[in-house]
Amino acid sequence: MELHKLIDAALAEYVATIANPELKAAIEYALFPGGKRLRPLLLLSILADAGVDVELGFYPAAAVEMIHTYSLIHDDLPAMDDDDFRRGQPTLHRKYGEAIAILAADALLTDAFAMIARTPVATETALALIRLASGYCGGNGMVSGQALDILSVNKKLNLSDIETIYERKTKDLFSLAVLSAAEIAAFPEPTKAALEEFSRYFGLAFQIKDDLDDLLIHKDGKSDLETNKATYPIIVGIEPAREIYSEYKEKALVIVKKTLGEKQTYQIALRNL
Repeated sequence: MELHKLIDAALAEYVATIANPELKAAIEYALFPGGKRLRPLLLLSILADAGVDVELGFYPAAAVEMIHTYSLIHDDLPAMDDDDFRRGQPTLHRKYGEAIAILAADALLTDAFAMIARTPVATETALALIRLASGYCGGNGMVSGQALDILSVNKKLNLSDIETIYERKTKDLFSLAVLSAAEIAAFPEPTKAALEEFSRYFGLAFQIKDDLDDLLIHKDGKSDLETNKATYPIIVGIEPAREIYSEYKEKALVIVKKTLGEKQTYQIALRNL
């Protein structure tokens, strides 16, 4: 089965377990048809490149996408980014109301840990996967990045400040995906360290590219200029931001090529940067 279809199958299996029809409909709306599934794709591609059965990543990959989706639902809420559209359709709170949107996001985050616990690996490995998820997505991870991002509005930040925000807000979920695969594959510590470094440069390059697109190719939702958010191009200018992006992209590709070869993970990184 193609990796993308494997991820969708895992998510569909999860949606089928939700008993409340209204909550189920909201969760399904948030998850499908979905975006690129980039984070779970990286998880599964690393397993494939390492010659490990990708079925072992079935539930962790779904969990990563569930956590990503929960974060998007929260980001779109009026209390945060207050966006009306995502991926060409009304945001979840516009479709189902704020209360159901919040509850759907709560369910996605909570149930993600149950999905991870279903991974058919040794207990210690499953616990390591859960620790990775809580560490990278909790109060010192992705959530702290979102908090810093909100608190940065109308404030003068420097490049170090914005990089810290993006390491937490964007990079950490990529690190979760990459290191979950490394844990399942039982990679040695030097390989794990290399993949974590890859996830850092990939995550930052991905975010800078998104910043540039926001300024130059207006997408769904309010622009960063409209919301007075600090971003790489707003702080350093468009051309310097492009230079930083190119540097980080190259570093990410060099690391993943050296670690896993020019196989699926390298190709996914190349296509998405």
